[in-house]
Amino acid sequence: MINLETFFKNHFDTKEISDENLRKFAEIHLQRLSANNGGGEFTQMINDTTNAYTSYFGSITDEDTKFAVQQGLTIAVNNAVKNFKKAVSQKEGLVRATFGKDSAQYQEFFPLGVTEYSNATLQNVEMLMKRFETASVAHQAQLGPALAAEFTGYLAAYTTARTAQLLKIGEVADSKTITSLKRDVVETELMKNIHLIGAMFVGDVNRCMDFFDQSFLRDEEQPEPQTP
Repeated sequence: MINLETFFKNHFDTKEISDENLRKFAEIHLQRLSANNGGGEFTQMINDTTNAYTSYFGSITDEDTKFAVQQGLTIAVNNAVKNFKKAVSQKEGLVRATFGKDSAQYQEFFPLGVTEYSNATLQNVEMLMKRFETASVAHQAQLGPALAAEFTGYLAAYTTARTAQLLKIGEVADSKTITSLKRDVVETELMKNIHLIGAMFVGDVNRCMDFFDQSFLRDEEQPEPQTP
């Protein structure tokens, strides 16, 4: 059996991995996280990795990486809005059946009808999410706590993704006083991501490796001794 200590070492904490190769590894990792972030499950990981990256290397200058990160977060925002709208349409019947369409309680949820939600934009959707969450929490005795929890989750997913989307990647102005402490942050974040992704796809090596490219992270070959 493999020595379990191997799993708990920080394998990026080595002089054999140059700053340039660490940067390339992190950029490819960010691109792949973003490409798989349709459901928003990697948004926090993208944020944390981007922050660690910019703290050490400065702004992300690679256009492909910036585009991939932005696209991945945009997809997460759009999906959060889509899921919310779909859920509102489905739950309108429950609210109507419970309270009646002419009731004050129904008006708390739908003061302008269901179309207000279906026509929501990024300018007003967060307000609508908060309204629906507030109403569902207030009336969870009649509608059930699961409904309140569901819409609290939609609001949380949206605000997390939207905040990340609006983050101006690359504006972290870092003086080029590169310290080993800042590199430690990058190394730690990358190792944490490896463990988190491994926990998400236990035993599925191919799926886990979809997020990484270690082909260029090899120990530098030692030069052969010269013969006189």
